[in-house]
Amino acid sequence: MPYKVPLICFCAAIALGAGFDTAFAREVATVTWTKDLESGDNACRLGNYSEAESLYKMALQSCESVRGQSQTEARCLISLAALYKQQKKLAEAEELYKRALAIREKGKKSNMTAQTDIASSLDLLAGLYRLEGKDADAEPLYKRSIAITDKIFGVNSFAATAASKNLAVLYVDLKKYPEAEALYKRIIARTEKKDGPVSPILAPSLNALATVYGVEGKYDEADKLMKRAIAIEETELGPDQPHLAVMLENHAQILRQAKRDEEAEKLEARVKVIKAIKPVKWTEPTR
Repeated sequence: MPYKVPLICFCAAIALGAGFDTAFAREVATVTWTKDLESGDNACRLGNYSEAESLYKMALQSCESVRGQSQTEARCLISLAALYKQQKKLAEAEELYKRALAIREKGKKSNMTAQTDIASSLDLLAGLYRLEGKDADAEPLYKRSIAITDKIFGVNSFAATAASKNLAVLYVDLKKYPEAEALYKRIIARTEKKDGPVSPILAPSLNALATVYGVEGKYDEADKLMKRAIAIEETELGPDQPHLAVMLENHAQILRQAKRDEEAEKLEARVKVIKAIKPVKWTEPTR
């Protein structure tokens, strides 16, 4: 592949030095950063992280070279930050996520796309804070994201529910069980209103709330929710799917906590059967 940078610089010099309007320079930069960004994504998928980093930096440089490319600059920053996150370079990723968020917050905030981008950046930075053990810093970011998604998409939207789940998981990890319980109840009520009481989307939230109830010693409530979640999963996936075994194990653990050992043993025996089932057939993936 030919080396691209000198040609790009040459085009930019012509555009600026010869008095061409900014639109031409912007067009050159846009073509360049788009191609480099896509190539960087492909290199990243192939595990060529060094090449991906170089391409992402080239894309970022193209965006920075022309005024009016700030939002695309944020996209490049996020791609590079995601690469650093994957490589466990958390400090470098944090700096880039912060820069992207600052850019988005300085831009136009009146349209839905801009607000959605801000919420996305808040979630990305909060998620990174969690990896760094900065849970106290993550909490307000999740709350801001929830406020934005609630306002834009409505409280019953998928986006609002996803943002709330992130905060609920944080509360569980922080052992703030009443706060987690309140959020999961809200998520379940939203999902029931939007998709109905037996929607497969409900099962993970029912399982999560049941787990919280188990920790709080509310075993009867936990038992009811687990039975409901398992029934939904069985209807959706069938009685012998490996994914169902996870919920059965959770239910058994709650029953153990409630001193209902005989019932727990029956579930644990069922889990063993499911785990012993081998896949029917493995097929070669298409290339």
